[in-house]
Amino acid sequence: MKSIRVVFGSIFCLLMLHIAASAYRPAAGFFLPDSIHSMTLKYRTVKGLIVLPVTINDSIQVNLILDTGCRNLILFGRKFRNLFRVDSRKPIEFSGLGAGAPLTGTLSLGNKVSINDVLGHQIPVVVVPNSNLFSNYHEVHGVIGYDIFLKFEIELNPAEKIITFRPALKSSVPEGYTRVPLQIKDAKPIMRSEVYMSKQLSRTLELMIDTGSSLGLLLKTTNIGEYGHRDQKVLGIGFNGPISGYATVSPKLKVDGLELYSVATGIVSSNWHNNASIGMEILKDYIVILNYCKSYACFKRNDA
Repeated sequence: MKSIRVVFGSIFCLLMLHIAASAYRPAAGFFLPDSIHSMTLKYRTVKGLIVLPVTINDSIQVNLILDTGCRNLILFGRKFRNLFRVDSRKPIEFSGLGAGAPLTGTLSLGNKVSINDVLGHQIPVVVVPNSNLFSNYHEVHGVIGYDIFLKFEIELNPAEKIITFRPALKSSVPEGYTRVPLQIKDAKPIMRSEVYMSKQLSRTLELMIDTGSSLGLLLKTTNIGEYGHRDQKVLGIGFNGPISGYATVSPKLKVDGLELYSVATGIVSSNWHNNASIGMEILKDYIVILNYCKSYACFKRNDA
């Protein structure tokens, strides 16, 4: 019996030491210190996109586009190749919109990331050294996406170029806003929508809120011929290069309590998807609140 007591006693002591150590070890992910209830900062824009100042591992200063369509923090450019500890034996391949080949990067784990008072521990960083997607953008080094939205309610005010971070679980819908149910699919914020291609013809589509797009309404379809036959042109640039498709105007876009009229629309061909997204060309006219934890988005016109 004595030996049994010693074993259980040892396990109990180890367990208590583990719990005590865990209490002082920062959890993985982003958070605000307990003494700070919210954090607001001014941001700059590039081609209408939100650019945030970010510090990685206390010394690497970068500017990242806030991109709800992206899962991880991604850095582009050769200068980052030797600044991170990566496992080059396990390359990461990923794709986005555009006509080019998929991108290949390497993964760095366990990084410390901060955006002013917003702190992040054990944050994965993908480094893409052989491609500088933002070479034509002034001092933009990559994107940050899903990881930053997990624990915060984030409010965007494009008219004032202000972003606010609040703890998601303690937040609620403010007065004067239209609340829209939100689903998170493949790390992306999705709403149900009805897109009118004419007064008689409409389609019910999943609609992504895409802060990484400078476009208005973008439709992806596996049958582009059903939208008519027009000359295609370059609508924008995605992770995989130029995005080509048709430019048109949708008479109406309905999202729960919101109705938008005469919406500038791009239509692109997709091998797998029939869905849609709205980018900053539309979002700039609203104050937008995103709360992934409580599954809602809120909208209020900037002139309201």
